[in-house]
Amino acid sequence: MHRSNAASLLLSALLVLSGAGRAVAQTAYEHFESPQVHPARLTPDGTKLLVANTADSRLSVFSLSSPQTPSLLAEIPVGLEPVSVNARTNDEVWVVNHVSDSISIVSLSQGLVVDTLQVGDEPADVVFAGSPQRAFVTVARRNEVRVYDPTTRALVKTIPLQGEHPRALAVSPSGGSVYAAFALSGNRTTIIPANLAPAQPAPTNSSLPPAPDSGLIVDAKDPNWSTVVRYTMPDNDVVEINAGTQTVTRYFSRVGTVNLGLAVQPTTGTLYVANTDARNLVRFEPTLRGHIVDNRVTRITTGSTPSITPVDLNPGLDYSVLPNATAKSTALAQPTDIVFEASGSNAWVASFGTDRVARIDANGNVVARVEVGPSIGSTVNPRTKRGPRGLALHDASGTLYVVNRISNTLSVVSTSTAAVVREVAVGFDPSPTVIRQGRGFLYDAKLSGNGTASCASCHIDADLDQLAWDLGNPGGNMQAVVDPNTGSFSLHPMKGPMTTQTLKGVKGQNPLHWRGDKASFNDFNGAFAALMGGSQLASADMQAYTDFINTVRLSPNPNRNRDDTLPASFSGGDPRAGENTFLTEQFRSGVTCNGCHTATAGGTNRTLIPASVLQEPQDMKTAHLRNLYQKNNFRKTVGATSLGGFGFTHDGALATLDEFLAQPVFGTFSTDPTRRANLTAYLLCFPTGMAPAVGYSRTVSSANASSTAVSSDVTLLEAQARAGKIDLVLKGKVNGVVRGLYYNPLTRVYDVDAAGASSMTWSQLQSSAASGSSLFTLMGVPPGTGVRMGIDRDADGVLDANE
Repeated sequence: MHRSNAASLLLSALLVLSGAGRAVAQTAYEHFESPQVHPARLTPDGTKLLVANTADSRLSVFSLSSPQTPSLLAEIPVGLEPVSVNARTNDEVWVVNHVSDSISIVSLSQGLVVDTLQVGDEPADVVFAGSPQRAFVTVARRNEVRVYDPTTRALVKTIPLQGEHPRALAVSPSGGSVYAAFALSGNRTTIIPANLAPAQPAPTNSSLPPAPDSGLIVDAKDPNWSTVVRYTMPDNDVVEINAGTQTVTRYFSRVGTVNLGLAVQPTTGTLYVANTDARNLVRFEPTLRGHIVDNRVTRITTGSTPSITPVDLNPGLDYSVLPNATAKSTALAQPTDIVFEASGSNAWVASFGTDRVARIDANGNVVARVEVGPSIGSTVNPRTKRGPRGLALHDASGTLYVVNRISNTLSVVSTSTAAVVREVAVGFDPSPTVIRQGRGFLYDAKLSGNGTASCASCHIDADLDQLAWDLGNPGGNMQAVVDPNTGSFSLHPMKGPMTTQTLKGVKGQNPLHWRGDKASFNDFNGAFAALMGGSQLASADMQAYTDFINTVRLSPNPNRNRDDTLPASFSGGDPRAGENTFLTEQFRSGVTCNGCHTATAGGTNRTLIPASVLQEPQDMKTAHLRNLYQKNNFRKTVGATSLGGFGFTHDGALATLDEFLAQPVFGTFSTDPTRRANLTAYLLCFPTGMAPAVGYSRTVSSANASSTAVSSDVTLLEAQARAGKIDLVLKGKVNGVVRGLYYNPLTRVYDVDAAGASSMTWSQLQSSAASGSSLFTLMGVPPGTGVRMGIDRDADGVLDANE
C-alpha cells in the first residue's frame, strides 16, 4: 500500500475506530518472500522447540514435555521476517531478521526482546563457537560473517568472504571451526560477450532467419576461452573459519551452485551440503527440458587434503522420459536443510520442492522418504503444498520437526517409523488468502515432468540465482510484439543468454522479461511444458500464481540513508549529483535517463526499444533499475578475481555500471568520467519502492533510554511515519505489562493494544524505560501494516489485549 501522507493512510486503511480516534484494524499485509535458513532449533536442554514464524514476525516457543506432541507456549514479537533462530542458553535466544537486518535477542522467561543488534543487509543465520564464546552471523548481501561478543553484544570482528550470499552456518564437533555455505555461489560459468562469441548455430526451423548475434555461456576455466576469460573465478561454495582467530582458514569449491543446507557429521566432522547444481552450460530450452538442475547432497571431508563428493538425490533417473509419474513419486527436489542423528550414521534432508523429507546414510544414499503433505506420490496440488524448509531433531525421543514454509505448519515425524505423527500450526498466520493459495505454484517441483525442478530452481525464493541461461529455441517461431508507443517488433526465438530476473516487484511492470515478450506474468505458463517438461496450468491456477507473485515486494536498498535520502558519496561518486544528471541532464539531444528509466515508476517506462537505438543485436524492453546493487560482483579485468560470472544488461556481459555508461549510445555521458561515476553511485542507491526505515528496530531499556542515539532514532522513525514511508510499532514491556503500541501519525501519540487504555507520548515511554519499568522495541514496518502488527494482530477490530 502506498500513500502520500499520513491522513490518506488512516482513511484508507482503518476498518474500525474506537475511543478517541484510535485506529484498531488495518487490512494491509506486505511480504518479501524471505529465505528461511534455520527456522527451527531446540534449546540446549531439549525441553523447548524454537521456530521462526516468518509470516508473523514472531518467535514461536513450543514445550517438548511430550516431544511428539509439541505444545505452543508463546509467540514473541521479533524483527521483520525472521529466518533463523538459535539458543545460546536455555533462556537467551538469538533470532535473525532478514528484512530488519537485525538480531533480536529474546529472553524466554520474560517473553520479550531484551536487545537488538543491527548487523548489516540481509542477515541469514547465527551460531555460537570458540573460547571465549563468540556469536557468528552471516550477512548475506554484504558477503560477510560478523562476530559478536554475546555477553557485551559488541561487534568483535567483520570477516569479508570471497563468495556470494553466505547463509547457512554450522560448527565443527570441537567448536574450533565455523562453516558457512554460499547460497548463490554460482558454478564458475561466465559470459563471452556477443562481439567475441561465435555466431549462433543455424535454426532447425528452416523458415527462420539467421539468429541474432549473442553471447555464449562458458566455464571460466575452459581453455578454449583463455584468451577472453583472463580473470579467475574461484567458485567458493563453503568457507571454513577459525573460531578462535576469526580468520578464514580455507574455501571448498565445486560443491554446488545453490547451497541452502549445511550440517556437520557429529563424529567425523565431515560436512554435508544440501544443494542444487545448475545445468546452464546446456544450451537451448528443448535440450534442457525436464533437466534444469541436479538435486544433491555433497560430502566434504575436512582433513588436510579434503575430498568433495556430490551424491545425486535422484540416482538413475531417466530424464528423457517425460512425463514421468514414477519419478515424481519419489523425486527429491530443492534440498534446503539437513540435520544429523546423534550417532552420525544417518541424516535427514528437507525436499522443499516435493513435500518430502528423506533419510540418508553416511554416504549420502537415500534410505527412506517421508511424505509431509496430503498430495502423496505423483499427485500434485500446489494449493495444499507444505514446503518443508527447516529441520530440528529431538534425538532422544526419535522426533524430527519439519518447518513447512508454505503452509506455515510444523510436521512432527517419528524417526523410528519414518512417518508423520501430527501437524500443528507454527503460530498465527496473517498471510492473506492470495498468498496461501498461490505460493505453492512457485515451488512445486511436481509441476515439472519428473518432479525435479520448479520455477524456484532458478528464481531462488522468487529472486535471483545470479546466473544466465540460454533458453532459445532453434525450432521455434518468430514472435510479434506490439508496443503502443514504439511500434511493432519481431523477436527471434534464439534469444541467446539472459540473466535470471527477480520475480519481486513485478506488479505494474508489464510487459515482462528482458525483451518484453511476455505481456503479463500469466504468459509464462508455457514454461511449465516447454522448459519443465510438465503441462501448462489451468487458467485459474495460473491466475492464482500471478496474483501471488504480484504481492511479493523488493526489500529496501541498503545503500540509501535511513531517512530515504541519498548519501553524500558512494562507490567513488556523488549520488545526489548523479540523481540530478539522471533526472534532468541530456546525454543526447532531447534524451535523459529518466525519459525511459522513469524514476517514479520503478526505473522503467516499460516500453520496447529498437535494436538500432540501443546499438545492440536485439530489441529490448527498458529494464527496471531497482536491484542493480545486487549485481555488482562481476570483475573481468585482466588478473581480477571475480565472485560472479555475470553482471549488468540482459546477458550480464558488462561488469560495472561505469562500463555500461561508457557505451557510445550514452552520448556525452560516455566520455565524461565524473558524470559516469555520479550516475553509478546513484544507480547503486536507486529506490526499490520500500523505504530503508522499514524493519529498522531499536530496543529501549534503562541503560539507553536517555541516550542521544535512542532520541535520534525515535525522531527519525516518527518523522518517517508522518511522511508515510513507514508505520511505527512498539512491542515489549510497558509499565510492567507486555504490550503492543502503534504510533498514530495524526495525533503523534502511541495507541495501546487495550480498549480504553490511554495513549502514551514518547516522553512518557522514555521516562518509563529510564526508570526500569519498561523494556520495549520500536520498529518501522511497511506502510499500512502498523495497526495490525502493533495492536490488532488478526485485524478483527478487537485489540490484542482484549482478545
